[in-house]
Amino acid sequence: MHRHHLSLDPDDLAPDFMEDGEPLFWDDSEDSFKILGLYSSRRLAEERIEQARSLPGFRRSPDGFCVHEYPLGQAHWPKGFRIRPADDA
Repeated sequence: MHRHHLSLDPDDLAPDFMEDGEPLFWDDSEDSFKILGLYSSRRLAEERIEQARSLPGFRRSPDGFCVHEYPLGQAHWPKGFRIRPADDA
């Protein structure tokens, strides 16, 4: 996944990640998220990130990449999720 901070100021280089590598999700209303793909190994995902770092858009936020690992063949969110208590249907 790639996270890019949207700004009208071309010099605004807001950080995408904290020093320990955790994403900054303080307010993502001005952020754009792109999923680069789903890969069978971390190595393949990291190779794709290296390819993308030089592409338009991505090269502006070269540190905006992260890899999320999920087990295959396993259900996620098996009980659904809540948006707001009033929306629970």
